[in-house]
Amino acid sequence: METTTDAPSFARSRRPRRPEDPARIWAPLADLTDAAVDAAGSGTVAITRGFDRNSRQRAKALRELLDQRGVAAIEVTPAPGSDRLLTGVDVTAVVNLIGAGSWQPYRVAAQLRAPVLTPKPGETAAEPVTRDVIALVGDSGRRDVAISHIAVRSEDPATSRLTVTHGGEQLTVAGGWLTVAVQGHELQVQVGGADVAEQTITAGEVRVETFDAPHRLVRDELPIADFEGAVTFTAEPEGLVVRPV
Repeated sequence: METTTDAPSFARSRRPRRPEDPARIWAPLADLTDAAVDAAGSGTVAITRGFDRNSRQRAKALRELLDQRGVAAIEVTPAPGSDRLLTGVDVTAVVNLIGAGSWQPYRVAAQLRAPVLTPKPGETAAEPVTRDVIALVGDSGRRDVAISHIAVRSEDPATSRLTVTHGGEQLTVAGGWLTVAVQGHELQVQVGGADVAEQTITAGEVRVETFDAPHRLVRDELPIADFEGAVTFTAEPEGLVVRPV
């Protein structure tokens, strides 16, 4: 009688699986993993991803690769409130899997004062890039960050007022509006209103207070909420560090 010597299935299942080549999932994944491990230290890596299948798959693979290297990681998305998952976490690097189509990875990195790691644009290495950002702190003391610009608009210009304070000077504008950008390590504030011609203020810090009607505050492309009260805007030179890898 012939017999077979095949190992039983349970014995075969104990053989260790060969690690999958990260490049088969996505070419930049190996370099991003190495860079994230180097930047993480004893902290946590924030993985910013989109909602499409490829982005979810890449984020899952990156998280597993980092786990194999002993590095903790948390996934966040552009969904409102998603970055609350990072509250109280020592985030030392942010990986951008969304691409250039969203400010969110860069804003998260600037807010946490951590570098953002992003796939290099071509085959050759690219130098790190720094960018000035705008910090905003309201009455609650919570700090937020804008990468591009901030705008404040009244919901009822006929009754509203706003006051802009900078360098010991104060300007009150009826039906006022303003925009804030950052350039050359300083804020460029454009302000105007019903009885004041548009003017530009250059300062490192300005405080804006609104009165008599709700105002809308827009940070980059995203309206935050109705804004009543005061907020301080501050230029943060080189507050964003982008490392293509």
